[in-house]
Amino acid sequence: MNTRVWRFAGLALGLLLSRSAIQAQAHREKPDPCKDTSNITQREMNDCAVKELRKVEGNMERLLKQLGIAADSPEQKAWEAYRDAQLAALYPPGDTSNYGSTYPMCIAILRKTLIEGRIRDLKALTVSGEGDVCHGYRDRSRSSD
Repeated sequence: MNTRVWRFAGLALGLLLSRSAIQAQAHREKPDPCKDTSNITQREMNDCAVKELRKVEGNMERLLKQLGIAADSPEQKAWEAYRDAQLAALYPPGDTSNYGSTYPMCIAILRKTLIEGRIRDLKALTVSGEGDVCHGYRDRSRSSD
């Protein structure tokens, strides 16, 4: 009987250890395909480009808010019209199926690039050097003008 108890205990311990190993494998997070692009599908590349675009759009929204520029202000609407015109010049609207499976990725990358340029230009307005009398942006929180 003593041998049976040890066999049962060994079997139970083996099952417990193998269950833990299986659960550990099941709970591992899938690697982010955007970080390791060595084995990535076009759909995943498209998704990664859109993910990066959303991140940059959020950065611009925060900067606009910080600068006190409303998203629906004439200045921002004019820039958006410029952005859309640039995209239309490169990819004329219409039947986008002619552009192939990379089209969503290409549009997202181009939009991201244009937004990064807008962010750079807006940030430049917040920096003023000594004697820079043509500095356009005035920080509303520190200005009494």
